Amino acid sequence: MTHSNAMIDNADRWIAYCNDRDLEGLAGITSEELEVHGPKGTATIDKTGLKEWLERARLKLETFEHYARDNKVVMGQHGIWLDSDGAVKGEQDVYTVLVFDGEKVGALGRFDDKEQAFDVTGLEEGDRID
Repeated sequence: MTHSNAMIDNADRWIAYCNDRDLEGLAGITSEELEVHGPKGTATIDKTGLKEWLERARLKLETFEHYARDNKVVMGQHGIWLDSDGAVKGEQDVYTVLVFDGEKVGALGRFDDKEQAFDVTGLEEGDRID
């Protein structure tokens, strides 16, 4: 298995753990401190913060494309946001960036379009993994 394929497998596991709200699985493949880039800015969260973030996130993601190089992965995903009662609040395609520190996710960012994700990571169309 190539380095990129191993990162893709870990990235897919990370998303699956988020979708399943599996904190133990998620904590096992996340660095002690996770740098999170979002619409409200950048923050660093620890395992307690990861638990709180997972409890607030009412999001299901389905990946439709992967890009990877060095220690970065960009995933094109269809996102479904849910209300607390499970009703669909909204849907949108997003681009999730994961930056690995060894085999663990050290940074996370979510962007509205591929160009933003590519600008942040330096990845490009030629880095697509099929």
